[in-house]
Amino acid sequence: MHGKKIERARTSLPDWRVVDETLDAEAGEIIARVDLAALTANNVTYAVHGGAPLFYWRFFPASQDDWGVVPLWGYGTVVESRNPDIAVGSRFYGYWPSASHLKLKPGPLKSGGFSDMAAHRQGLAPVYNAYRPAGSITPEAEPLVALFQPLFGTAFVLDHVLGATAGNATIILTSASSKTALGTAFNLSRRPGVTVIGLTSAANRDFVRSTGYYSMVLTYDEIDQLDPAAPAVLVDFAGNGPLKAKLHQHLKGLQASHIVGDTHWASPGEAVLPGPQPELFFAPSAWESRAKEIGPAAFDAELSAALQSFLKTVPGWLNVVQYHGPEGHAQAFDELLQGRAPADRGAIWRP
Repeated sequence: MHGKKIERARTSLPDWRVVDETLDAEAGEIIARVDLAALTANNVTYAVHGGAPLFYWRFFPASQDDWGVVPLWGYGTVVESRNPDIAVGSRFYGYWPSASHLKLKPGPLKSGGFSDMAAHRQGLAPVYNAYRPAGSITPEAEPLVALFQPLFGTAFVLDHVLGATAGNATIILTSASSKTALGTAFNLSRRPGVTVIGLTSAANRDFVRSTGYYSMVLTYDEIDQLDPAAPAVLVDFAGNGPLKAKLHQHLKGLQASHIVGDTHWASPGEAVLPGPQPELFFAPSAWESRAKEIGPAAFDAELSAALQSFLKTVPGWLNVVQYHGPEGHAQAFDELLQGRAPADRGAIWRP
């Protein structure tokens, strides 16, 4: 079967190309067509952290080592099967390449889903290798699930960690208009007595306020309004080095500093900052820890209930926009790279 994949230069993310590929399913394998996938700042983070220690480039190998295939979350349909347990036409939600098709080697089915046992994906975070049946999700809801399921999963476990560790500290989120930050703020807003302050650009201030998820919204020029002595926890979704340095210098009561995303991927960082040093929050580890703590079934139910509550609030502020083919992928991804993607847009790509 013939397919196409989109590759980005690892050292120059704005550079991209389309590569033809031939996929042949062997015994036990399947080939799926990528139907739709979300393009968000999360995917920029995957590209920025494609190498060690997170190895996002390893999930879907490119044709050459200095190029990479950006991973996406969405839905695919099985178009060829040499696996007796999976029928052609079966649809799954999971982790897909920026490509038209993907060959998978399903492990044993569990609740209709499976993990890809392809050799190159072993040793990587298991949450990225799991595919679950599309089930009863309606076609109208699939774009919302594609956009928010992975982001909300991060937001959900981040909320759990912050709820357990932040105490009475004010929680400050940078890049407050990003979808992961919005999901985190939504979850935190349901905790009694928690104060969540969102930092955003002047252009996005009114939008962020309109969601109702934050206790207060300030622009980056209003950081001086933050009480420097108050206990605070910083959650950085922006990856902007000078901004992070300014916050560390201003917040004398800073108790912890978490790095979750790199939406400002080209901004230089600071080697050593005042106060607690920033630590990368790796969602899959927190996800696995929480699932082990309460059991996988309980965790799935807990996450699903929270996601459904969140999705009910989304249509009030989200505008879903469809992009098609390699050019559409390039347009949506480049707008994310350049920080030009509207905060209220949800980009859905159809190969």
